[in-house]
This record gives sequence, structure tokens and C-alpha cells, in this order.
Amino acid sequence: MMLARIEPGPAGSDLRTFECPKCEHVHKVLAQDPFLSANTGWSQSGLSPPK
Repeated sequence: MMLARIEPGPAGSDLRTFECPKCEHVHKVLAQDPFLSANTGWSQSGLSPPK
């Protein structure tokens, strides 16, 4: 499967379309922006990568 396209979806989500070049199977997935979810506390926690 290869990511074929990303389109704007409802309510700030993305509609991601995956296609198989061999069998032409198409799979579509709605993906939410992880920074807009309720679980973003870790990104503002002051944690940093090891030095």
C-alpha cells in the first residue's frame, strides 16, 4: 500500500487514501490531527530529548 493522497476531511481531519499498485485495492482513513486532540499535554510538559 502506498499513500496516494491526503484531502481535507470534516472537522479539521484528513482523509488519507492508500492504494495498492499491484491489485488496485483502495483504503481510505480519516485521521485526526494529533495536536488538536485532548492528549496534547505531553507536548507542553517541558520534556526534552536526552542530551
